[in-house]
Amino acid sequence: MIYGFLLLLLACCFQGSFGLGMKKYQPFSWEAFWTIFSLVGILIIPVVWTWIEVPNFFSYIRQTPADVLWTASFCGFLWGISSIMFGKAIDSIGVSLTYGVNMGISASLGSLIPLFIFGNIPAAWSFTVLLTGTVIMLAGVAVITKAGLLKEKIITASGQGTSSGTNLTKGLIIASAAGLGSAAMNIGFSYASQAADIAVADGTARISANLISWVITLSGGFIANFAYAFILLIRNRTYKDYFAKGAGPAYGKALLTAAVWFLALGVYAKATALLGPLGSVVGWLAFNGLSLIISNAWGLKDGEWKGFAAPKKLLLWGNVILILSWIVVGIANSMA
Repeated sequence: MIYGFLLLLLACCFQGSFGLGMKKYQPFSWEAFWTIFSLVGILIIPVVWTWIEVPNFFSYIRQTPADVLWTASFCGFLWGISSIMFGKAIDSIGVSLTYGVNMGISASLGSLIPLFIFGNIPAAWSFTVLLTGTVIMLAGVAVITKAGLLKEKIITASGQGTSSGTNLTKGLIIASAAGLGSAAMNIGFSYASQAADIAVADGTARISANLISWVITLSGGFIANFAYAFILLIRNRTYKDYFAKGAGPAYGKALLTAAVWFLALGVYAKATALLGPLGSVVGWLAFNGLSLIISNAWGLKDGEWKGFAAPKKLLLWGNVILILSWIVVGIANSMA
């Protein structure tokens, strides 16, 4: 199980870092960047990686009941819509606050809903500790969100921006909606695990078979992301960005962001295989909580909190609470 948590830690490093690529990608427009990100990160890399480890994975998908495939893909489609909102929220309220709101909602709903749907509720003591860890995590997210609100209040009071309050409200709404979609992602992953079960029954190692779940779930996510970005690319004629002067670094940033993004999910899938029966529940809680800590560290390094002593102090306390929740969730998993 210790190897599962080590893999989960690695996945969190990727998850907490990929959002950096969603900033400063000029001369690309948002849609030019997102079209490449969607094609490479959501479609090509998941399929190629899964094919390398499970060459006949399509045969297992064909054996999976149609209702399971449709449900998982639809959850992925909902996530696809939310991922667009996630990118917009980062532009509006920054990396730290977007991750905080998004992952707080995603962690709680994305872990507990599959638990009840599949009836895999652990023994009373373990379940109580798990719920305690969830509450502690939400408290940490609340403290981080309060830090963001206080920061925006200081900005408004100093006269640095007349519309900061409006941008904050809009950004928080977008980030919250994105959190709901992110929760649907893990629900879809949990549903699609039936395809992975078929592969395991045929002799495939669970640590590789879990990748199949992402191929199924992300099929819906790809449709939502790619279609929206491509329509904007044609409508705004921003496909010209691909030939603009200085486009080379933007290509590199889009490709690197796509790779880091799915590395997070791919490694997470492997971690859940090693974490036991509550892998996708405990794993998703810890995945979101620790990723938030890492994203906050990047936000601090990027200067998002420079000159805001009181909000920064709250942010750090919020991270301490998140670390505590990660420990409690780990204890719950060991008791299951």
